[in-house]
Amino acid sequence: MEAALRAFEKSRYERTTIADVVGEAGMSSRSFYDHFASKEDLVAAIVEETGMQMLGELEELLLETSDDVQTHVDRALRIFLERLPASSIDLERLGGDAGRRVGEVRRRIVQRLTDLTQDYIARMYAAGRVPRLPERPEVELILTGIEGMCLRYYSEGRREELLALRPRVLRLLLVALG
Repeated sequence: MEAALRAFEKSRYERTTIADVVGEAGMSSRSFYDHFASKEDLVAAIVEETGMQMLGELEELLLETSDDVQTHVDRALRIFLERLPASSIDLERLGGDAGRRVGEVRRRIVQRLTDLTQDYIARMYAAGRVPRLPERPEVELILTGIEGMCLRYYSEGRREELLALRPRVLRLLLVALG
């Protein structure tokens, strides 16, 4: 999967072949097909692994107690933005089983992020560190919007531009949620 990301960075996802991936990995095509049905299946596996790693990091962070909500939320936002791979893959255009898998992973990630965020905000509200407790649909809408924006920027090869927007996204996130 790491070799695939390197291959996608060298040549856009659409132009990258399985031969490019196996060459980058130093493996045979047969070995590739022992693990993945297609390039799209490989991408779905990458999204799933990356998403689960990101959720683990965010869960650990958001379960911590912090006096400074802004710094804490900024750390969470940084994990979210920086965890996504730098390669330009348009996840919206994946079809078939891989597209369904990616869609399901994305839904699970947003749901779990919503749960974590709701729990975190509830703790901060109880401690008097945030002025209000937003409703779940508000949190889910905001997180879905950030996730969609991130995927669009990444698929367009605009990762650095997105990372530069982090202070603005943080400010909007704090206003919307608190």
